[in-house]
Amino acid sequence: MGKKVFLLAVAAALFLHHAYFFYGYFGFDDLHYAELAHRLLRGEVDFANQYTYRILPLAVTAGSYHMFGVSDWSSALPALLASVVVLYLFYRVFRTGPFYLLLLAVVGYLGMPWNLFYSDKLMPDIYVSAGCFGGWVAYHQCRVGSGRGARVLGLLAACSLFLAFNSKGTVILLVPLFASYFLGDLLQRRRWRFWLTLSAATLVLLGVYFYGLHALTGSALARFEAIAGTHYLNPCSYDILPRQQLIERLTTGFYTLIRDAGILPHAGIAMLGGGYLLTIGRSVAAHALFYPATALLSLLSINFMTISLTSYNPVCLDPRHILLFSPILSVCSTLTIAAILRHSGWRSDGWPFRLFLLGLCVLLLLPAVRQVKYGTSLEYSKVRRAYTELIDSSPRPVVFYGSEVSRNLGNFYTGYTGETEGIHFRNFTQLSDCSVTQADTTRYLLQSWYADWHAGLSRQAITTEVRSHAVERDPSDLTVPGLELERIRCR
Repeated sequence: MGKKVFLLAVAAALFLHHAYFFYGYFGFDDLHYAELAHRLLRGEVDFANQYTYRILPLAVTAGSYHMFGVSDWSSALPALLASVVVLYLFYRVFRTGPFYLLLLAVVGYLGMPWNLFYSDKLMPDIYVSAGCFGGWVAYHQCRVGSGRGARVLGLLAACSLFLAFNSKGTVILLVPLFASYFLGDLLQRRRWRFWLTLSAATLVLLGVYFYGLHALTGSALARFEAIAGTHYLNPCSYDILPRQQLIERLTTGFYTLIRDAGILPHAGIAMLGGGYLLTIGRSVAAHALFYPATALLSLLSINFMTISLTSYNPVCLDPRHILLFSPILSVCSTLTIAAILRHSGWRSDGWPFRLFLLGLCVLLLLPAVRQVKYGTSLEYSKVRRAYTELIDSSPRPVVFYGSEVSRNLGNFYTGYTGETEGIHFRNFTQLSDCSVTQADTTRYLLQSWYADWHAGLSRQAITTEVRSHAVERDPSDLTVPGLELERIRCR
């Protein structure tokens, strides 16, 4: 009962984190998912868009919009529920062990700050994390269990990984880990029921998936064609960029990535703990060494595994792409520490251990606390209030020109109904000349430090572009605290 109460309290804390410490939106990918989900409700599907194939986050977000309308809460609810699924999977792993194991695993997970940050975000990464963790937990349960229920666990693993695949392609990073498990079990002739069921179920699911793609698009490979069709040169195009940048990505870039992702403590536990366990003897190798070995294999996959099927292209230096390893690493670190305690003879019910545990939890949570404090410094609630007031008080028809993030925010706050209601948000680069503008359309230049900062634009860049259209900017008759508005008129 104590473990369930603890996890319910953590789940409640995640919802409170969204209510009082919500960072807001980046304004690009996240709001693009929101728009795609809303279009899905209207039956509009763009199969040329690679994000369309991330069907799980889009479908559940669309369902949330259908039930609750477009809002911050309806956008966050599916991701929050996916985070709760991760917590439940922690419970499945540690439900029979001492409480401190569950505590340490959850703290270790939330101490990697991007897990808390993305727990309520309109992004697919938390769904990938939940799906991959579900697949890993199924294998782990088969490994530590008596062997009964191996077929059911294999089926659960296949379904979980299939859901992760339908959330984002970064699930491919898990392939080296499961391949090593398979080879190890194959050589020792163990858990063959699990692997046969996993393989058969995966083939069936993928067969249905590709058949469905062919029926809908005319090509079973439509998803991969959409990815190839939108491939362009960017800082993550290591298959195109000079070799020196690839080398930097695999060396100093990797260190920066795991440091920023909060993975360094888990890497240290894996290396030092694994080294200590190796000195104990072979009696511990078959079980306890599984966990530091899994952590180290995960780190190697993060650094070296390609995310492309056609070229060598390791994952971008963005912590959200490797969130799928976070719960796995947390479990491995926890059980590595437990194995060390068990073989060192240090009692887990004494005050020295409890003080050690308290100090470790505080240290692990510090990065997440700093992340939360930074998020609140942006005062997103004021930004939302300003845009909402602007929408409610503006005349119709009206067009607001601003940064791309401002455009996306505006459309989101109208619930994607602004076009039909006569309120339009446009990118400032789409400002038309007077000769093609309807005389009865009121136009404003909209600038917001929050939106423009996320768009990476300066005030000068926006005003310079507007001046090139030979228009005048007058003081606005609309006044909204937190937004800068100027009336645009023809000369």
